[in-house]
Amino acid sequence: MRNNLKKKVCSLLVATLMTTATFANGFTYGGITVSAEESDVTVQNSGNVETSGEKTYLDINDSTGSGVNTGDVETSTVETTTGETVETSTDETTMPETTVEPTTPQPTTPQPTTVPVTTKPASTKVVAWGKNAAGQFVNGNKKVIKGATMKGVDVSYHNGTINWKKVAASDVDYAIIRCGYGDNIKSQDDKKWAENVAGCEKNNIPYGVYIYSYATSVKQAESEANHVLRLIKGHTLNFPIYYDMEDAVQAKLSKSNRTKIANKFLGIIKNAGYECGIYANLNWWNNYLDSSLGGDNTWRTWVAQYNNNGCDYKRNYSMWQSSSTAKVSGISGNVDINFWFGKVRDRSYDITVKKGPSTVNTVATPKPVKAPARAKISSVKVGKKKAKVKWKKISSVKGYRIQYSTSKKFTSKKTKSKYTKKTSIKIKKLKSKKTYYFRVKAYKKNAANKKVYSKRWSKVKHKKIK
Repeated sequence: MRNNLKKKVCSLLVATLMTTATFANGFTYGGITVSAEESDVTVQNSGNVETSGEKTYLDINDSTGSGVNTGDVETSTVETTTGETVETSTDETTMPETTVEPTTPQPTTPQPTTVPVTTKPASTKVVAWGKNAAGQFVNGNKKVIKGATMKGVDVSYHNGTINWKKVAASDVDYAIIRCGYGDNIKSQDDKKWAENVAGCEKNNIPYGVYIYSYATSVKQAESEANHVLRLIKGHTLNFPIYYDMEDAVQAKLSKSNRTKIANKFLGIIKNAGYECGIYANLNWWNNYLDSSLGGDNTWRTWVAQYNNNGCDYKRNYSMWQSSSTAKVSGISGNVDINFWFGKVRDRSYDITVKKGPSTVNTVATPKPVKAPARAKISSVKVGKKKAKVKWKKISSVKGYRIQYSTSKKFTSKKTKSKYTKKTSIKIKKLKSKKTYYFRVKAYKKNAANKKVYSKRWSKVKHKKIK
């Protein structure tokens, strides 16, 4: 009777465990090991009794490599279909020899586990020479470059082999490619010209051209123009052809001769039907090139000035070269970067013009800041080793510069300056019994964040300090 009861209890426990949990590799209970292979079942108990059935379950010890605890309390760890680990324990039980009919478990469909997806928020970090959250280009100080619409690079064989696919995937919008230098001689073609053009065209990058000039005569300028025309034949350019004027041999020429050379080159390019312009650094634009060549009027104006703020060229320009040490994916080492201030262009834009230079677009370049009006001091009140200076307010200015000196001519050694955004200032630590001279200038800020002062100082006021 007792043995029959034990048999029933054992059968019930086995059936219960098999129907309430899925064992991928089988289980061991009370000394009975049940395996789960697709073959006849063999169940072994501590009495060495074998029982057969339709399906078997692999011995759990085969997969875990660990044995069964046969101490006073038997503990087993069971992994369920949901991945939950359940630890169970039973008192040690002596099982008689018996035949157990295994119960075939009902098929269990594992429930899909929902894994939370963590989405990394988009980075709002503003990078120098990149774009801000509003999509505006910023300078090296991460301030908006007003009017900039596209970012580009200019390259030559000095930049080595370029991976234009990576460049296209970067924040670079266009390229200006050197085609060569000097006279129309094949040995003076840029060694990477054809490769760079092919890279831009294959990767849908709009591009323009420049040639480095050595011309010291109109005849050489004509040869350099033909040099460009020979190389661009059969290609659709999307940005202007630029004449790079900066060489030392040209600096020795008169401004009149430089003007003739530039106009000869540009005239030939224009008459061939292409948009064109001049590249030069700020010093050249201000001191070496005639004003008729600049201002983005007849010819495009490309200004090189390396700084983190902006371009100080006082007239209109359509492109600014801001740095020669930028880093761009796909280009090894440093590279020049530029900002375009005209309408956005792509590979469908064709710079060939049918009506000559009159078709050059008016571009939204930063306008020069007009100098503030002349300041006017309204009063100077003095006290013991101090003075208070007041002046009339000038509209649309950023601030004022005040100079005070014991020299009527404001010699540098005896002159000091102070700045304020107010219309008055207190000056202390002055020398008693000395006569001081005071003057004021207002200032504005230009696109490069530099001060643009009134053209003249205020009239000088003087007072003797107590």
